[in-house]
Amino acid sequence: MRGIAEYHTVSLESASNEQLVVMLYEAAVRHQVIALDALEEGESATAREHLRRVRDIFGELLVSLDHETAPDLAINLSRLYRWMIGEIGRAGFSLEVPRIQETLRVTENLLEGWTKALGLEP
Repeated sequence: MRGIAEYHTVSLESASNEQLVVMLYEAAVRHQVIALDALEEGESATAREHLRRVRDIFGELLVSLDHETAPDLAINLSRLYRWMIGEIGRAGFSLEVPRIQETLRVTENLLEGWTKALGLEP
């Protein structure tokens, strides 16, 4: 296990900012899928924990926006991230599957866009 942890640490330290964004989107997708699976199993506490992680991820993405380099993009992403944080928060409270599915769809679209933009597609 130590080798895996060291590999992840090196991967994170050597990743570009853009690659880190992709990694965060991947994690957000993963946690939303886990939350949906947990709800199917009746595990609301597990679902809420994973939705909290998604909210935290979008919070990190929000505070990392560079408003000086690309102000218009930063404003638009800021609005989107704030919407995502709100929707995920409401989903965690109400455990509404359709709300989680919608935020998952948006997250997957963001991931696909960044992946294409960076040429990371298989």
